[in-house]
Amino acid sequence: MDFSLKKYFSLRVAVTVVVLMLAAGCVVLAFPATHGVLRTSVFDGVVWVLLVALAGVTLRACWKHRWVSACFHLGALCVGIGGGITAGYASESRVGLVDSPIAPMEFKQRIVGGDRVTLKHFDIERYPSGMPSQYRTQLFFPEGEREVSVNHPVRRKGFTYYQMSYSKGMDPYGREVLQTELLVRKDPGASIVFAGFGLLVTASVLAALRVEKQA
Repeated sequence: MDFSLKKYFSLRVAVTVVVLMLAAGCVVLAFPATHGVLRTSVFDGVVWVLLVALAGVTLRACWKHRWVSACFHLGALCVGIGGGITAGYASESRVGLVDSPIAPMEFKQRIVGGDRVTLKHFDIERYPSGMPSQYRTQLFFPEGEREVSVNHPVRRKGFTYYQMSYSKGMDPYGREVLQTELLVRKDPGASIVFAGFGLLVTASVLAALRVEKQA
């Protein structure tokens, strides 16, 4: 590799870009009006510089047989790529399904990812005091029935169904009906991010074992 390129494919460049991205993230969190910065071509360019630098560091580590370092930087690269895919292609929508035997089907089902998803039943579990303790939604998918509840989402064909809340209403006969509120999210970059974190954890453990062995 030419010496003039080494300074760009280096850990120093990667760390510098990461620090700049963290600083930008802190500014966005402190000043929500600046959120549009994350959607600009300048920020995209910074992300590409980071990914190229990490790729270069990973290749250099492999070339020199520094496998722990290569594993660490490959993990960081996967997190960056997965995060970029999430930022560009993730989507989510709120879905309300009415739990009533007389509700028209268009209020009890939705088409998600080309498949029909139908509400079977919505239930609220309560503490002795009467306060809600858990929400449970029974859904029919083409392959069968599955339950979504708070902190227990359902993952299916790239979509994740989260139980959010519920609302109340009245049917034409004056009876109270409940509507379950779900969040349906599709995140194609999540698996890459998780794989990246797995590599980072693996590299950290290997590094700790090597230090302990040398001590």
